[in-house]
Amino acid sequence: MQKRIIKSLCLSALATFMVCGSMAAHAERTLKVSLQVSAKHPVGANVVYFKDQVEKISNGEIKVEIYDSAQLYKGSEVPQAVAAGAIDMGLVLIDEYAGTLPATGLFSVAFMFPNYDVLAKAAAPESPIRQEIDELIRSTGTRVVWWQDYGPVQLLSKGTPVITPDDMKGKKVRVLGKPSGDFINAAGGIPVKIGGAEQFIAYQRGTVDVGMTGTTAIQSRKLFEVMDSVTITNHAQTEFLIVMNDKLWDSMSEQEREWISTAAKSAEDVMRAETKTDNLESEEFIRSQTPMKVIHLSDEQVKAWQATAAPAVDEYIRSAGDVGKRLVDEVKKLY
Repeated sequence: MQKRIIKSLCLSALATFMVCGSMAAHAERTLKVSLQVSAKHPVGANVVYFKDQVEKISNGEIKVEIYDSAQLYKGSEVPQAVAAGAIDMGLVLIDEYAGTLPATGLFSVAFMFPNYDVLAKAAAPESPIRQEIDELIRSTGTRVVWWQDYGPVQLLSKGTPVITPDDMKGKKVRVLGKPSGDFINAAGGIPVKIGGAEQFIAYQRGTVDVGMTGTTAIQSRKLFEVMDSVTITNHAQTEFLIVMNDKLWDSMSEQEREWISTAAKSAEDVMRAETKTDNLESEEFIRSQTPMKVIHLSDEQVKAWQATAAPAVDEYIRSAGDVGKRLVDEVKKLY
């Protein structure tokens, strides 16, 4: 009788162990992601692509919940929210880190990247430029999961078009962060930091005289309804990041990290491959299907802008110190 009871207890314990083991093996992890843009926006859609990929390759063991359109946090609030663990992951414009980590503003330094090929090389995962910036950001408690190439930045205006640097003097200009603000200061304008989601209202109300944004944003945010012209300056490059709480990453299993890294690499590759085409298509849409005038600069006009922007490069190096000088030198090696 006693042997049967012991045997029964052992079997029961074994069954409990197997059930618990099975539950542990199939435990799901849910990652919550904050976006300040719509899930239909190019960078938002890229996060949706990541969600689909990671849920597929993990067989549902990793789930992703997306909170878009700034339901939880504005873009400027994402770095702190992710670092504090208030949200697992978030979309953030790289310039949001430039206030405390000046070197991270490299991609917004005016006319630093003369063409798309130089940008792609500088922002590639194996690039020493990117690796150093990623490590700087990790010091804040947030880990960069992948980069989103959003394309070049242009200047928008209402009434008088912006063609020469003199057209900026005394004008209030929307900027993305400190590096673009330094550019506007060098041109004699007045920088005003305005979030991406607030652009439409700011232009509509005349909060600023001149806009600054990516080509595709003009189409997706319908900025052609509140601004008259866009000057294709391609003076800076917009890089968004998807960041994760670093402690959360450290708590994950090796398998979970592999799933996330694989899905992130796929999302980044897709975004970078499509960006150039998307920007050219948006430019054509603006030209052919909206009342907005598209202005292309001559080589001489571009050189005038580059000369005007030179102090902004010096300011970047001054504020970022040795790291900034090193990063600028690395970019110039790619020319």
